[in-house]
Amino acid sequence: MSRTSPLMREGALSRIGSLRRHPAVAWARATLVVLIALNAAVSVWLIAEFEGQYTEGPPSPARFHVLAGVDDEYTMIDVSIENSTRLLVYQLIRDDVGPEEDSSDDGGGDDTSSDAPAASEEESVNRLDRARTWIQVTVGLLILLEVLVTFVGISGWFRSAGFLAVLLAFLVMLPLAFIGDNPNFANPGSTPNSAPEEAEQTESDEQGAFVHEETDFGVGLRLGGFEVSMMYAGYDLGLVEEDNRSSVREAPPEPGTKDAASYVKFDSTLSLRFGPSVVLLLVLPVLWLLAPSGRKRDAALDESE
Repeated sequence: MSRTSPLMREGALSRIGSLRRHPAVAWARATLVVLIALNAAVSVWLIAEFEGQYTEGPPSPARFHVLAGVDDEYTMIDVSIENSTRLLVYQLIRDDVGPEEDSSDDGGGDDTSSDAPAASEEESVNRLDRARTWIQVTVGLLILLEVLVTFVGISGWFRSAGFLAVLLAFLVMLPLAFIGDNPNFANPGSTPNSAPEEAEQTESDEQGAFVHEETDFGVGLRLGGFEVSMMYAGYDLGLVEEDNRSSVREAPPEPGTKDAASYVKFDSTLSLRFGPSVVLLLVLPVLWLLAPSGRKRDAALDESE
């Protein structure tokens, strides 16, 4: 049997390397990079989905489903509620119970009202619009760098830095901006577009109304994104008779008693998935490895010959 000589093996590898750096291959790579980047810039960027259900207590089995999509122009949110009658009855029969009153806070009302104008100005900032602008700028910069690397011969490190900026915009800035502009997206007590001050008031009321709370939190990866599972449970003082609320605050009621029926449990999951066009951006480093830009190296080889 004939054995391949080292010189023949080196010659084959050299021919393969020169083929990978052929101008036609560079044109094809640059075209694919530009098309993939442009497709990501105009497609659906982020898909957020929230599912929650009351599994114990009077509102059970009321179920929430919230679906949101973010693209380069709009944010679309759809809300649906199953078994809403049980939830409506629950809200009607319970009493509004706030946190225990503190007499030392009686004179602090003027300070909060004076800060209202400044807070409203900060809340008017649309974080998603800023994230959209940053994404469009970074994608445009990546396309420009790809053209410069392919046809001018600048270092590929500039293109890698542009790619990292695109990933930062999509994977970090966009989810944070969505959560910042929709703080009540995963809050079943208010609509996703409720005013922040209303959400804070509702949250403070719920914290005072529920005692002996139990929480569970978990994060997991899923295809194209991640998922957060949450559990919240506690005794709702709004379902307890006023004379018994102090005793329920101190200790959980005994099982089987009337006050034990005030136990409410809510299980939910929140998933954030990136659009298929955004996930496709991860193919770009593979294209750069398979078809590297070698204009400088080819010029050096020609000079040595």
